[in-house]
Amino acid sequence: MGNPFRVADTDYLEKALNAASLRQQVISNNIANVNTAGYQGQTVNFEGHLREAMDAEAGDNENPVAGAVDPEFASGDTGGWTKASLKPTVETQDGKLNINNEMSSLAKNQIMYNALATKISGVYGALKWVVENSGR
Repeated sequence: MGNPFRVADTDYLEKALNAASLRQQVISNNIANVNTAGYQGQTVNFEGHLREAMDAEAGDNENPVAGAVDPEFASGDTGGWTKASLKPTVETQDGKLNINNEMSSLAKNQIMYNALATKISGVYGALKWVVENSGR
């Protein structure tokens, strides 16, 4: 059970926003070095860790929604992630970088970042409205 005095739990949203920001930096670095000889591309793994932490919080030891996460974000390993320890990890990619794939990943990540920022803004906007209108 969470903190009874906490009105809105945005921990997962905030951590996902941080992961999207890190992913933006990693993808940008990949794009900048796409023609650099010997450069190993990197990727950010967060969504698999997030699913594991959410399952752990719910008390599920199995993954009841296997296949619901995009294969690109799926994680085969289990790291014992919890809400407190949840963080993105940067991993090295195998193979040659493809500029088209990196650019599409950049666009997809930007959409995700904007959606997360909008969601967090909505949560705090709703709380602001409640505080401003509670005395009426």
